[in-house]
Parts: sequence; C-alpha cells; structure tokens
Amino acid sequence: MTPSQADYYRRIADCYDELHTIREDEHYVALRHIAAYLQWIGASTVLDTGCGTGRAIRYLARALPELRVVGNDPSPDLLSVATERHGIPPGDLQCVSSERLPYPDRSFDAVIETGVLHHVPKPELVVGEMLRVARLAVFLSDDNIYGVGSAASRLAKLALSRLGLLGAVNRRRRGGRPWYYTEVDGVAWSYSVFDSLGTVRQACVSVLVIPTSPGRAPLLPLLQSAHCLVCGFKEPLPDRPRQPPTGEP
Repeated sequence: MTPSQADYYRRIADCYDELHTIREDEHYVALRHIAAYLQWIGASTVLDTGCGTGRAIRYLARALPELRVVGNDPSPDLLSVATERHGIPPGDLQCVSSERLPYPDRSFDAVIETGVLHHVPKPELVVGEMLRVARLAVFLSDDNIYGVGSAASRLAKLALSRLGLLGAVNRRRRGGRPWYYTEVDGVAWSYSVFDSLGTVRQACVSVLVIPTSPGRAPLLPLLQSAHCLVCGFKEPLPDRPRQPPTGEP
C-alpha cells in the first residue's frame, strides 16, 4: 500500500462503509454466487484478502454460519472499523498486505477478493498469492476496464492492452502517473479481471466468468460488463452440491 493510499484510508475509515457499500451493487451480486459455490464445493475455511471493514466476511458469516472466514488488510484504520463497529474478532483479522500473505500453501479451502486488484500496481502478485494459499478455489470480484466507456473506447483499450501499450498511454494521459485518484475510490489503477484469467487458468482445472454489473446479462462480458466475478476451481466441481456447511439437508 502506497503512502497516499494509507493516508486516504486513514481519512475516510469512519465513512468507508457509506462510500463503498450499496445493498445491491456488483460485489453483493458476486457474493451471492460465491456463497453458492462455497457450499457446492464443501468449503469450511475462507480467506478474504484485502477485507477492508469486513463486508464480505459479514455477508458470508450470515449466509453460511458454519463457515470459518478470516481476513487480512494493510490498513489498520479499516480493520479497526471492522472490529469496533462490526464486531469481527481481532483474532480473525491480520494487518498485512495481500501481495505477500503470511500463510502456508493451501491454508484455506478458498480465497476471495472484492475490489482489491484495481488498487494494487501489480495485481498478478495478489492473484498468485491467492492461488498459493487456496486449496480448492479462488474468487476475484473486480473491475473490467474493457467494459466501460463508448464502444470505440472499449475496443481501443482492449487493443492497446493486447499490444502492451495501455500502461504507457495511461501514464501519458495522467501526467506521468500510472494511477488515478477519485475521492470515492482513492488511488487505483486501470485493471480488468480478464487480465488475470491466464494466471487463474494455469492453476485451476475449471474457470467461470460471471458478469455482475446491474442490468441484463451481456452476450460478451469482456466488452459489455464493467464488473465481473472470476471463479477458479482447483479440483473438478462435484456432480451436485455437497451438504451445506451447517450440516442441514
């Protein structure tokens, strides 16, 4: 986390939930899918990396009460909100970066992230760590820059990315900076979950991409959905969902 990001989260920690939590936004759509797949694969332990104030932890705890969910985040200010306002036990949270997780390989059945990857300069490091510590599955709920803007803009960004030129063009547009800043989202980089598909596919036996932007399901999520969920499964999915973690029929 950069000093600018640390300062941003320090300033907005108290109102972070209000700025970032909308009841039916893309991450809630993603979390509904994630909960269903966690039940399907019989997961019992989950790491929410870059957990912030614990939004996903709280959602999964309500949806699957027997699931053990812990989190990490580099911002002590956001983690303080998670414990003091939302009652998440301090022992379930660690103040560490997602780019170097302090957990052994295959420590958790699944690892999730919701809106983290567009806040780091090297998302491939975070995805690599997620895959390393996950035993069964990873879930990436994040931006898709190729699904935003006019049709010409979307195609141009995709073409520039495929040519390896998008980063240079963005730095030129931003006065030499590779990142941009908004008061709602802080420091961020142009990112698409589709950029991480190759890494996930190399480590997983099956991968699903689910568009999570509001509205009708697009025919071509790559160019039509501003937000997507990537589900990577390290083992074949069971023929049918296993028993829910609660043990209920």
